[in-house]
Amino acid sequence: MAGKLYTPVEPPTVRGLALRFGAVVAVLMVLVLVVHVEGGLVDMHTGERPNLLGCLYFVLVTVTTVGYGDIVPVGTMSRLTDAFLLTPVRFLVIFTFVGTAYQVIIQRFREEYRMKRAVEKLQDHVLVCGFGNTGRVAAQELLLQGTPADQIVVLDTNELVLADAAEMGLLAIQGDPSREHVLQSVAIDRAAYVLICPGRDDTAVLIALTAQTLNPNARLIAMCLEEENVKVLQRVGADTIISRAAAGGNLMAAATRRAHLVETMQDMLTVGGALKLDERPVTHHEVGKHPGDIPGVAVLRIYRDGRHHNVSDLPRLRKGDTIVFVTAGEQEPA
Repeated sequence: MAGKLYTPVEPPTVRGLALRFGAVVAVLMVLVLVVHVEGGLVDMHTGERPNLLGCLYFVLVTVTTVGYGDIVPVGTMSRLTDAFLLTPVRFLVIFTFVGTAYQVIIQRFREEYRMKRAVEKLQDHVLVCGFGNTGRVAAQELLLQGTPADQIVVLDTNELVLADAAEMGLLAIQGDPSREHVLQSVAIDRAAYVLICPGRDDTAVLIALTAQTLNPNARLIAMCLEEENVKVLQRVGADTIISRAAAGGNLMAAATRRAHLVETMQDMLTVGGALKLDERPVTHHEVGKHPGDIPGVAVLRIYRDGRHHNVSDLPRLRKGDTIVFVTAGEQEPA
């Protein structure tokens, strides 16, 4: 099922309004000249042919459908002009002004109402800031992990990539995620995670700074392109920073030493793989046990008091510990 795509309705510019108004005036002036030259109008009060001002009056009351009837076409050519020239122009003028009013008022109100209804349902949602290759893959993995599609919000300025996000069932909103009012419009104060992957480190820093200010409790996960910018993202509040250069370089170097290591790592990090890399707090049944005694998992690391420890360093688990482990992936039924 397709998601929802919201693009801000831009009101027509002053130049655009002036062009529309100028085009209508130009068409009306041409009509005035046509009916004046044709000369088939009669003023019912005087019985004479109206002057240029009278022709202007006739065109205006006819196009606006007022039609007082004090100036009327009496000749065959005048009636044909009224039927086949003035009538189409009447619809043109009406559609021009109605279309402008729809663009300025009705369409904008409708989109804002639809977006407000969708945002009201957001709670502990995930914001994906930037829907390039990284953002797209992250959103796909979130869906595979079971995150509801209506709780994943994509922010980007490119309407084409947002259309793809909507096709994936996500809530796609056109806007600059580095702007405070844009993040507020998607309920960042209720968001649980903010995935920052705009494709530029300077933009990522600005998004992280703005998001951290608006919701200090949200977990900020940022993609960093240049290694030198990792510390900058840390200083502005990013909780987890993934360096594309470091991660890619480490895997490439590992591939020169071990033939199957990269494939195994990708398998563990991808939903549906034969192996699953995960973390969780220890249960009360596991407190006091050796990490190797937990059935069905291979504990790789233990986090205690904000620090990581090797399994050999902590032979007994305590309440509040978090374990990082590998287990068998979920197998699809045969």
